[in-house]
Amino acid sequence: MEKLLLAQGELKGYKSESGDDTLPASKTSVKTDKPACDPLAWATAALAPGDTDANASNTVSEDKTSGATVQPEDIADAFDVDMTFVGLSSYEGDGAEKAMKAVSDGVTACAGGYGLTAEGETTKVTKVVAEKGAAKGDEAVTFAADVDMDGAGTATFHTQVVRKGNTVASFYTVNFAAMSKGGDMGAVPAAVVDAQVAKLK
Repeated sequence: MEKLLLAQGELKGYKSESGDDTLPASKTSVKTDKPACDPLAWATAALAPGDTDANASNTVSEDKTSGATVQPEDIADAFDVDMTFVGLSSYEGDGAEKAMKAVSDGVTACAGGYGLTAEGETTKVTKVVAEKGAAKGDEAVTFAADVDMDGAGTATFHTQVVRKGNTVASFYTVNFAAMSKGGDMGAVPAAVVDAQVAKLK
């Protein structure tokens, strides 16, 4: 699975880095208060949304320094970067289709929100809505989740889950500058999805 992840230098204008430091290590550290919502939480954490142990993840972020002569003027600019958590998981039989159905069903079942605990931190997702994403791979599910930012308003995060054959890819984009103020994180960059899905066999 690691070999199928986007590697550094494969996507112009973006940096690819190991997700080891930024992403939860396993599903046991990511739980919701509604089992039907677990696949959504796992997809946003770059973990396998279905029943498999074959998974790998990394982060792909905008490389604002590549080809640029102007350095970020302040710390805020440095954090104003879209970072996409990418998770790949592989399945046997119809496992990949079942994983996609679990995500799709979760979007409906969790429309009213859910409680999420990840790495000991508790978060409240207040709303989940299906979105129309680009048609990628063999099937795709796109959704947005509103998250209570502990008094700093609500932030909206977008997730795209794509199946190509027996492999499922999940994409979840965060902008730390936007997150600190609440607001919309913006859609998952199409360039990242296109490049990653193209690498899948």
